[in-house]
Formats: sequence, C-alpha cells, structure tokens
Amino acid sequence: MKKILLLILVFATLHVHAQTQFIQSGKIEFEKKLNVYKEIEGETFLDNFKDKIPKFQTSYFNLYFKDGKTLYEKGKDSDVKVPFFGEDRAIDDIIYCDLEHGTFQKKQKVYDEKFLLADSIRKINWRIFNETRDIAGFECRKAAGIIMDSVYVVAFYTDQIPVSGGPLCFTNLPGMILGIAVPRLNITIMATKLELETPKADKLVPPAPGKLKKTDYKNFLTTLQKAMGDWGKWGRRELFNFML
Repeated sequence: MKKILLLILVFATLHVHAQTQFIQSGKIEFEKKLNVYKEIEGETFLDNFKDKIPKFQTSYFNLYFKDGKTLYEKGKDSDVKVPFFGEDRAIDDIIYCDLEHGTFQKKQKVYDEKFLLADSIRKINWRIFNETRDIAGFECRKAAGIIMDSVYVVAFYTDQIPVSGGPLCFTNLPGMILGIAVPRLNITIMATKLELETPKADKLVPPAPGKLKKTDYKNFLTTLQKAMGDWGKWGRRELFNFML
C-alpha cells in the first residue's frame, strides 16, 4: 500500500512539474484578419458587392522568439483574395524587437517608399482584466490600452510563455501576447499555433538597412502627417494603420 501511495505521489509531482514548465523559445503563427464588410460600410459603390466578396482579408505572419529577442515577418500565403483590396500592405514588413533593451527596428513600406524605423518600443499603460479566453491551446488573460492617444487596443497574453513580446510592436505584458484586436481599424491578429523549434541565431537579427530610409518614431509620424494631412478622415485611418 505504501508503494502504491509513493507511486501516486511521484506521478502527481511529475504532472505538476510538466504543467509548470515555461516556453522560452519557438515560432508562433498569427492569422491577421481585416473585416472587409466593416471597412466598406457607407461606401455605396462597394456596398453593392458585399455578397460577392469574402468578409475578411486574411494574411499570415510568424513570430520567432528566443533570449529576449523577437522577429515578426510574413508567414504562409493566404488562399483568400478580396477584390478591390489586393494584398495586405504590411505583408513584407519585418519587425525585430530587443525586449531586454526595449528597442525595435522595423522595415516598413509606405506606398512607394521603404523605411527603416528604429526607436524605443512603444510603452502602453495596459489595464489587465480577469477575463480569459483560449487561443492556440493557451489560456490567455485580457488586457486593454490606448495607442496614438485615441486608438483602443485589446490584447490577450499567456504567462505560460514568459516572454514579454507579441505581434507587431505590442509588448510589455507579463507574458507572450497571442491575440490583438483593434476595433477602430477592424483588425484582429490571433495566434493559430506554436511550434517548439528553436530559431537559429541568424533569424533573430535586425532587418538589413540596404537602401531603406532611416528614421525614428517621431520623424516617421511627422512624415506621414505631412503627406496625409489633407486626406481627411481616410488619411487619419491610413496613418493609424501605418503606425501599428
């Protein structure tokens, strides 16, 4: 009887240990969705085509992470094409984050110009809630914050991956962000799966500068504001998308 009890105790201890193991490196696939129907609301011409086009524009990105560094870039191709919308304009962007030093570098295309944006990672005053949801098999807790003074962002993070990273440049939560929703821009970015492969050292490096126009966050924002200042409401929306 004592032997049986001992075996039960050993297995229980192993089970608890397995549950408390934390993931330090890997590759996360994210599915980004733009609600096309919401985007074309009020556009009479496009409204007439609602029943002929998909509701969502879908694109995929991969986030590699290891040793306090992350890299976010294009993933697999999507087989869903949306007429009039083309491809996700951010599909070729590359974002490298050094979480330890709080810095990032982003290769970004804005229409015909290509930039290398380098600066400190944006600080967000997250408010954490008790609400949870399952994303890619992980229990994730809800948080919310404001970016660019007025854009509300909802995030879901898991402390099972104790890396304060996430898609795009969203960070600074006590665990990996596996879900992002930006209601004002009709965008969601949700993890679909985690692969426990250790990224090679040459994967977690900043994008090559090449002929990219180098800038920082403040000057990049000023450049966009000057270019889109007279575009009205649509221009402001474009600016928010580029500043994500």
